[in-house]
Amino acid sequence: MPTIPAPSPRRKHSSRLPCWICFPALSFPCSANRTFFRRCIPMVDLLTREYEVNYSHIDNRSIARPSFLWNIMQDAATVHAEALHIGPLDLRIVWVLSRMKARLTRPLLPYERLRCETWCPGIKGASWYRSFSFFVDNKPVGDAQSMWVTLDPETHRIVRPSAFPEAEQYLHTSRGELFAPLPKLSCDNVRLHHVHEVRYSDLDVNNHVNNVRAVELISDALDLHRQPGFVSELQVNYTAETACGESLSLLTGTAGSARYIRGEADGKTRFEALATLSPLPDPKEGLV
Repeated sequence: MPTIPAPSPRRKHSSRLPCWICFPALSFPCSANRTFFRRCIPMVDLLTREYEVNYSHIDNRSIARPSFLWNIMQDAATVHAEALHIGPLDLRIVWVLSRMKARLTRPLLPYERLRCETWCPGIKGASWYRSFSFFVDNKPVGDAQSMWVTLDPETHRIVRPSAFPEAEQYLHTSRGELFAPLPKLSCDNVRLHHVHEVRYSDLDVNNHVNNVRAVELISDALDLHRQPGFVSELQVNYTAETACGESLSLLTGTAGSARYIRGEADGKTRFEALATLSPLPDPKEGLV
């Protein structure tokens, strides 16, 4: 991974970030590759990309895992940020995903082609907002909202959008209404589901648990392999990074009709999630 230049002195930092899950994909190995990339992806306020649900994304019930959506959203956000000239080398920062919430009207099936549209509804406080919509055969099947922050790569302090002239371009390309901030998550009554020791396959380029991998661990805690329903709604709040060798305790509980999951290590919360399960469609009736 290339060394990111130190930020310019003009930037003002807010309070030090406790820790977050870093967005590893927002980097390009050389300026030539970035130039080619930008020629292929013009600066647009709405980015559209298509993804195939292949068998590496399918679970034992022949539907896409929840992590599939997180994977494609990370990719689409990466591509769009670079096209808007707000990538890490442009801003000299690290992009960090803080909260994300997705909804599906039905499960996704093998070899379906999902069209993902993403855009920037605006900025509020220290957060950059990003929205998504999902379509199969031009029919809407879901949507998502996410909140991001930018960090100084050396101090790991939050750098507010107001520190960047480029934020004006971000606002200029904004479309749609700014959604309400994704809420904090909590649950008073939880129990230990299992303990996961962080290993090689969990890690991203920052040597921490990847945010997509965290969704897979959340899915394990939901016992999705034996559930009669699919995850129709999922919010994940990333609180702190988890390093290789740490033991991550997955705690579960209920909050109303939803399932709550918390990942803890050394007594500190690393991520939280709230999931809603809906019945699988009747194969005889087909997908709506």
